[in-house]
Amino acid sequence: MKKKILRIMSLLCTAMLLGGGTAMSESNYFGQDAGKAWYDEMLARALLLTGNNLRLLQMIERARAGEDITIATIGGSITEGAGASKYADCYASRFAKGFAQRYGAGDGSNVHFINAGVGGTPSTFGLMRYANDIVGRVRDSDGLPDLVVIEFAVNDYNEPTKHRCYESLLKTILSQPNDPVVILLFSVFQDGGNLQEGFLPIGRAYDVMMVSIRDGAYPLVGKEWTIKQFFSDEYHPTSLGHAVMADCLLYAVETAAAQEPSLQDIDLDIPPVYGDDFMGLQTIYAGRIPDGVQLDRGGFVHDDKRSFQNIPIGRVCGENFHHAAGDPKEPLTFTSTFKKLLIAFRATNEADFGRAQVKVDGRIVAVIGGGPDKWGQSEVILALDTSAAAEHTVVIEMTNRTTDKKFTITAIGIVP
Repeated sequence: MKKKILRIMSLLCTAMLLGGGTAMSESNYFGQDAGKAWYDEMLARALLLTGNNLRLLQMIERARAGEDITIATIGGSITEGAGASKYADCYASRFAKGFAQRYGAGDGSNVHFINAGVGGTPSTFGLMRYANDIVGRVRDSDGLPDLVVIEFAVNDYNEPTKHRCYESLLKTILSQPNDPVVILLFSVFQDGGNLQEGFLPIGRAYDVMMVSIRDGAYPLVGKEWTIKQFFSDEYHPTSLGHAVMADCLLYAVETAAAQEPSLQDIDLDIPPVYGDDFMGLQTIYAGRIPDGVQLDRGGFVHDDKRSFQNIPIGRVCGENFHHAAGDPKEPLTFTSTFKKLLIAFRATNEADFGRAQVKVDGRIVAVIGGGPDKWGQSEVILALDTSAAAEHTVVIEMTNRTTDKKFTITAIGIVP
């Protein structure tokens, strides 16, 4: 108990040193309107919840002491940097830079950054990618990220698990042994739409920081900024919009850091809001087959090199299962013991891509493929959703009319 009291006193001193008001100086902002009263009001409005700040203060303390800290972002195309004139202008890059300037030791080089945003992808795919595209890229001694921003508020339309993968991703990160910080970021479309109402109960339940661009910046579009100044198209912000997003995140962190420390850590034993039953998900890539999975690639013997690039880190995901024109007609087959099954595939409008059917234990559960409104994004289906694990055999094969066409299974996820 004495050690805990001393720890909280130390964090309280850290909070006092970081305090001095919630408004940052104009020079610390990326937005061109920094320092104006309405801009400060916008930043405050965007901060929906500071959340439990104990982990944040501990992380800042370690960062200022010179320990290696890794910030990561995971989400869709906005997180990847779409709409910004150059990658350095995107919100994710600017937030990491601003955090390093404020809380890193010396020149901030002990604060590292991983961007795992991929265009057109939902949180389902984010959970499937998390271990490979974030944890697999951490170079800190503990091999785990220290702060993760989750941004899927404009990507989870028609997401098949109805927020369970989103909650499972959040809880998976929060459950890491290094006690990381998680920020839920809610971006917005040009028409003002997003899905934050569905995510707010999750953020409140786990008491994590939540930042809304819809609540903060969007009311000023058409007033302080024109639509074209803030949005590059109907989906993505401009460099100015990205700068505002970064400022909203930095303001939220500084505000939480200036408050007294929470007296105890986040409670992870609460009942789930929608469900945490996708925790423990294992992702199957062609070059990485988990133990206990017996897999035959059949005619899906190639690797689609065109699938899923991320601007700052290059290719994401592991090697995929690609059926090229002229490949054997044999199906991809695997057997394992699991209770849930996710299949991610590349949905495209290219005429030389066909369709595939998915069978679980001999029953067709889905026929998947692209269409005229697709552009190559990864879509995910929930092919099996049970509460108890059992042995299942899965067969993925080209449909009869498209055996001579292409198809790409990006990844397969199972929950044992």
